[in-house]
Amino acid sequence: MTKANILIIDDEVDLCQSLLELLEEEEYKVFIAHSGKEGLIKVKENLPDLVLLDIKMTGIDGIETLERITAIDKDISVIMLTAYQTVETAVKAMKLGAYDYISKPFNYEELKIIIKRALQAHDLSQEVISLRHQLRDKFNFKNIIGKSDKIKEVLYKIEKVAPTNATVLIRGDSGSGKELIAKTIHQYSPRRDRPFIAVDCASLPETLIESELFGHTKGAFTGAIAKKIGKFELAQSGTLFLDEIGNLSFNIQAKLLRALQEGEINRIGEKYPIKIDVRMIIASNTNLEEDIKRGTFREDLYYRINVFSIFLPTLKERKEDIPLLALHFLNQFNPIFGKNIKHISEESMKLLINYFWPGNVRELQNIIQQAIIMAEDIILPEHLPFYIKENKIGADLMPTLLSEKDQSNFPNDFSLKKNISQLSRDTERRIILEVLKRTYWNKTKAAKLLKINYKTLYLKIKEYDLHPT
Repeated sequence: MTKANILIIDDEVDLCQSLLELLEEEEYKVFIAHSGKEGLIKVKENLPDLVLLDIKMTGIDGIETLERITAIDKDISVIMLTAYQTVETAVKAMKLGAYDYISKPFNYEELKIIIKRALQAHDLSQEVISLRHQLRDKFNFKNIIGKSDKIKEVLYKIEKVAPTNATVLIRGDSGSGKELIAKTIHQYSPRRDRPFIAVDCASLPETLIESELFGHTKGAFTGAIAKKIGKFELAQSGTLFLDEIGNLSFNIQAKLLRALQEGEINRIGEKYPIKIDVRMIIASNTNLEEDIKRGTFREDLYYRINVFSIFLPTLKERKEDIPLLALHFLNQFNPIFGKNIKHISEESMKLLINYFWPGNVRELQNIIQQAIIMAEDIILPEHLPFYIKENKIGADLMPTLLSEKDQSNFPNDFSLKKNISQLSRDTERRIILEVLKRTYWNKTKAAKLLKINYKTLYLKIKEYDLHPT
């Protein structure tokens, strides 16, 4: 592996020589400049991976030199070298984009660790940039991060299906990125300049879903005080994305099937059909084949929508993508929260990789946001939720969801089915809601963690009127 190029910019000649010898022992390629002006020339000539930059120099000082380096190439990592009395200036430098700072006289072992971390972060950042360029060259999909074989297969399928008008069925667990894939297909289709309309079938009650999809005329039913244009019409000449289609009732499934077969819809209360030209993308986090066997999903509709299938892997099936995704979210949310978190510690990254991610990419995104808010300059294990550190979810977490009285009655292998008679309605509701939240409303996973069947969970959700928030 090629060792990194490091540029030292400092007007202390003896210090530069000491650093040169130290870093060459580590087999880095080292350049030296004794002023900001000379350093900027060498930055342009060599484009180093890392710069060690003194803050107090004659002529152009370290802050101005940093600003000019960032203007030349914002991806160059910079570590500020500062005396104790200029720590405030060093913190200011970090806000301007420096990776870190170390005070003089410094511990050389500590410096080597900081350099190693900075270069690791730089390499990971360059890998994300390189990956984006590769995908842009081959697939032109800039929003999808990953290098695993499973993601490459997804990208290949998107490349093939996007230019067509084929109906696409996207399969995958909650939080795996189904809507992102749907938007990408639309973005790279001939309909890209027309509307992309998304409907979450799980969030709408049955009494509203028909009106939401197909629209209604004024006076069609009680409360219909004005004409409503449905999502099919809003998506005319564009793409309609129906998420969690398995939640639709048999009645709505039949009307959806007719719309797909005939290419026309009827507003509620309208006599005459309306022709539609819409590209359909469907998503489901449930096993539709099993839904057909249970009698909750129409087989004829299944074959109508299952023209071209894309299966999204869970995050635990693509663990090699976790560092790339984590850094992507770090860069994405740093400016949103007004932070400048530079790095995720090695121990923290190991915890992220080893966790089994029931909420998939969405859960990782949320965890990184939380860690950015909690951290000061580096994401450490204490900035991660306790269940990430303990690598636990579900039954292992049940004691934290129960009252002290309840905890004394239940073992760690908690089963809602076995202990339901001993729980108050409030406690039972709280447990079900918490597990649904932690599984991002993946009812199949939630039922498994609660050790009850899917139908029982479904009835409990209706009984307690639980909804995603």
